[in-house]
Amino acid sequence: MKWVAVCGWLLAGSAGAAPLLADTSALDASLHKILADAGLKNPLREDRQRPIDPRLIKIEAEGIERCGLFTGKVHRVSNAQEFRALSEQVQPGDQVVLTGSAWKDTCQIKFGAHGTAQAPILIRAEKPGSVVFTGTASVAFFGEHLVVMDLVFKDIVATKTGTVIFRLGNGKEHPASQCIVNRIRIENCNSAAPADWAHIRVWYMTVNGPGNTVANSTFADLKNHGQMLSAQELPQAELLQLHILNNRFVNRPMVDRQNGYELIQIGWSGERARPAGALIQGNHIAAYAVESEELFTLKASDIFMRNNTFVECQGSVNIRAGDRVLVQGNTFDGHGQPNTGGLRVEGADHVVIENTFRNLKASRNYFAWPLSLMAADVETTGATPAGYGRARNILIASNRFEHNDARIAIGIYPRPKQHLLPRNILIQNNTFVGAATNSPCDYIAPDPSGALLQEVHMAGNLFLP
Repeated sequence: MKWVAVCGWLLAGSAGAAPLLADTSALDASLHKILADAGLKNPLREDRQRPIDPRLIKIEAEGIERCGLFTGKVHRVSNAQEFRALSEQVQPGDQVVLTGSAWKDTCQIKFGAHGTAQAPILIRAEKPGSVVFTGTASVAFFGEHLVVMDLVFKDIVATKTGTVIFRLGNGKEHPASQCIVNRIRIENCNSAAPADWAHIRVWYMTVNGPGNTVANSTFADLKNHGQMLSAQELPQAELLQLHILNNRFVNRPMVDRQNGYELIQIGWSGERARPAGALIQGNHIAAYAVESEELFTLKASDIFMRNNTFVECQGSVNIRAGDRVLVQGNTFDGHGQPNTGGLRVEGADHVVIENTFRNLKASRNYFAWPLSLMAADVETTGATPAGYGRARNILIASNRFEHNDARIAIGIYPRPKQHLLPRNILIQNNTFVGAATNSPCDYIAPDPSGALLQEVHMAGNLFLP
């Protein structure tokens, strides 16, 4: 299968750590070469990816005034009542400009509009950061071709479980499609009493609909039970194709160990590993301590995860119910903190290349290894809604492991209900620095038949002091 460059440009995050636009063709070329060197046909469905939205590139490069996308009427609103009154009233190319400071305790604002690809509708603050939603505020945007920018959600108090701070798409009946959320800040939005953090579930941002982008935004100091950014329900007739680009997720403390504190979730077990075509790229995640060791939970197929950075994150990225996931060029740096992990994998046809796993220390249990492949209970990913699909046909190549407490684990957590061990695993041309022994694997599940050892193919790995 011919490899097609789909990622286009890597946009700079709000932290300003990367150049505004960076060509990722080198990543594409490297992927193609690594697959060819391994003698593998490309298993990835690159045709299910979409280019980064050119309108976002244009806005970031030229600014609102010069980009030429918003040439319609400018509607200025100074309170929630005026904002709600414009729902379904504005035209393609119009701008809705939020002004003033009357954005406390606005309850839920629902705003729908219908732009076009050439003339999207812009909803923005008068000046970046000048409009702050606080108190009991929340918003829901739906429609097509909306661009939502420069709004701040800070010190919002969650008083009941099921709270959603920011909705892109308002349920199945009112989805959002081809929309851009850019430079949004969601900060310190929690229940007032620490005792309620574990009991009042908050979704900080949810996405419902196809072809949307969340970029250059900040999620910080969020403590309640619930996901940071959730796209659990995949569109029925189209690919999700959600882009999560160059955002910052910082300062998530450990509250308790119940399930449901993931930073990002795409899909859910009941969808049976449907294709998503999503891209998670250029994000910075720091100081995260989460429940059952899941930083991301990816429960869909055909996801690209590139050039993300994880710093002092206690947990791991979990490819939980999907096939054909690309994990390329990411850095997992534990800074020597305990229980810091990397990647946990189930399912088939994944490509794990050119990642760095550094100073990941003292795994509390199986689930926080630098890189681990799980034992499974079903042969095919998604064969049952809650099943674990067998890890098979996986390439692990050209990664770097530096001074970790562990390396690669094959077949973690085997037990009678999860007895299917990995198959056809290629571990090739990786570099291990400071490893105790000259083996890429420090755990291979017991298998009296000896078959598992025949399924793990190691070649060209380098070991350095």
